Amino acid sequence: MLMSMIHWSKRIFAVALISVLCGKRAHAQKETLYYQYQFSPMTINPAATGLREQLHMTAMFRKRGFFVQSKQQQQMSGGGQSSQTLAMDGAVADGKVGIGLQAVNDRLGTLGTTGVYGSLSYWINLPDGATVSVGGLAGVSFLPVYDQVSLTSTNKANMSYGGGIYYYSDTFFGGVSMPEAKKGVYGLGTGQGSYQSVRPLFIQAGYKLESGENLSLIPSVLVTQATGRPIGIDVNAKAWFMEKAGLGLSYRHNSLGYQPVSYVQVSAEYQLSDAIRVGLTYNSTAPEAPVNTFQKSVFELLFRYVPNPQKFTF
Repeated sequence: MLMSMIHWSKRIFAVALISVLCGKRAHAQKETLYYQYQFSPMTINPAATGLREQLHMTAMFRKRGFFVQSKQQQQMSGGGQSSQTLAMDGAVADGKVGIGLQAVNDRLGTLGTTGVYGSLSYWINLPDGATVSVGGLAGVSFLPVYDQVSLTSTNKANMSYGGGIYYYSDTFFGGVSMPEAKKGVYGLGTGQGSYQSVRPLFIQAGYKLESGENLSLIPSVLVTQATGRPIGIDVNAKAWFMEKAGLGLSYRHNSLGYQPVSYVQVSAEYQLSDAIRVGLTYNSTAPEAPVNTFQKSVFELLFRYVPNPQKFTF
C-alpha cells in the first residue's frame, strides 16, 4: 500500500512540476554528457573526437541514493533512478580523422532524455608535435511529451547538431565549441510548457605539468555561456601517480542543468591494466535534477576499455 502511494505520488509530482513550467521554458537535453568532459572531452567538443587515436570505450553509470539504506528512502530520494552514458571514439587515416559515437539514457533529469550522437573530426599537424582539429556532431534526442489526463508520455524526436575547434600539444590543450547549435522551442504537451535548447558555448583551456617522473598534474578551466543563463566557470585539477592512480577535484559554478547551480566534484580512477580503467565520481549536487532535500548528491561509476592499448592516455 505504501509503495503504491509513493509510486502515484511520484507520477503526480512529475506532472505538477511540468505544470509549474507551463508558460515557461524547461532547459534539459544533453547536460548529463556535458558533466563528463573530464573523462571524455568530445562530450562538450566534437573536435576532440579521436584525440587519443586509439579506440576508447567509456561507460558511466550515474545514480543518486547509492548509500540509502531502505527501499522507502530510495523512493523518497529518487535513488531508484539512474542515468547511463556510453562514449566511443578513435582515429583512422593515420590519426587525421576522428570518429565518435555517444549515447545517453538520462532518468535523473527533469525531462528524462534519451539520445544518440555521432561525431567526426579532422586533425592537422602543427610544428613541435602540436595538432589542431575541427569537428562536427549530429544526432537525435528523444524528449517526452506528457499527457496530463493519463499521466503518461510519448517520446518526440529532435535533431541535434553542433561543432567546435580544438588545440592539443604536449603541454597545453584548449578549444571552443557549441555541441548543441540548433535553435528551437519544443512543446511538451498541452498545457505542459515547453523545452528550449540552451545552445551552450564552451571555452576550455588546460595545462599538463610533469612534476618528477611519477607525477602528472593537469589543471584546467571551462567557461560556459548558455542562452538565458549566467556565465558558468569550472576550475579543475587532476593528478596522476605513476600512470596508475588518478585523483580529481572540480568546483563548478553556475553549471548547466534544471537551474544554475554550483557544486563540487571529486573523482578517483585506477588503471587495472593497460586496457581497463575504473573510477568513481562524487558530485555534491545533481545539477540536472530539481532540488532534492533528502539526497542532493549523485555518484558515478566509470568503466573504460581500450581494446588495443599502445600508450597511457589521460
